[in-house]
Amino acid sequence: MPWLINAAQLDKFRKGQKNVTILDASWYLPADGRNAKEEFHAGHISGARFFDLDEFNDPNTTLPHMLVRDEKIISEKLGALGITNEHKIIIYDNSKLHSSCRALWMFKTFGHHSNQLYILDGGYEAWQKYGGKTESGEPRSVGMKSYAVNFMAHNIRTLVQMKTNLHHPVEQVVDARHPVRFAGGPEPRMGLRSGHIPGSFSFPFFTMFEADGRWKPIDKIRKQLTGIGVDLEYPIITSCGSGITAAILNFALDLMNVTNHSLYDGSWTEWGAEQLYAGETSLADRPVARSLDK
Repeated sequence: MPWLINAAQLDKFRKGQKNVTILDASWYLPADGRNAKEEFHAGHISGARFFDLDEFNDPNTTLPHMLVRDEKIISEKLGALGITNEHKIIIYDNSKLHSSCRALWMFKTFGHHSNQLYILDGGYEAWQKYGGKTESGEPRSVGMKSYAVNFMAHNIRTLVQMKTNLHHPVEQVVDARHPVRFAGGPEPRMGLRSGHIPGSFSFPFFTMFEADGRWKPIDKIRKQLTGIGVDLEYPIITSCGSGITAAILNFALDLMNVTNHSLYDGSWTEWGAEQLYAGETSLADRPVARSLDK
């Protein structure tokens, strides 16, 4: 499984281990008015590289964060970052959206071994509080490396699979958006209807974090999740607005040693743009978890 580490542990990795890559996977909403790459150049963990989530979006769709599936493209992009299959990859961010979790989910989907994937608890702010070494500007250049992608399509759910699951539920759907949006409040993106996937659970991503951005104890998150009716013995699909914050829950499930989970890549940007179809309204209040027979 992937690992959650603190700043002191990251410092030991930097100083004492070979084949370690540190990636800044910060990502912001357009409304935030922030530029992740410019902020990286202004200051980042010493030796880190910038991991642009948008570089791995599928160019053949208008949906914002559909993961590219072309293994050749993925391999070239990762190789250009100096990453090989043997590297330990430590990911952090400086975003309230905890976008490092999306990056980690992507690496898992690319086939990188889970035991070689790490997230820095508390992100860049925690590193600064620790007094860790930082630098600015472009990172030093690296030679092109060879990376063999083994795309794990089972980590992703499509719209067709989501509609099938709605009528023949075998997987629970957990929505990481703000509860106001889940309940039918306004959407930040134009052209989307409000609400949620029928039968899904609301589990806002920010409930998993302390006020300073560090993760809550994983046992507490487990109790929160099961407390709303989610059964960790059954498969789980995570969803959100566009597939970014849903990955936070996927990482939390990894930390709980729950292995049967996936992410709906289109999320509400795709589902909410669809017209109502036959049967959706009649299933609006049908709780997926309770429809599963033990």
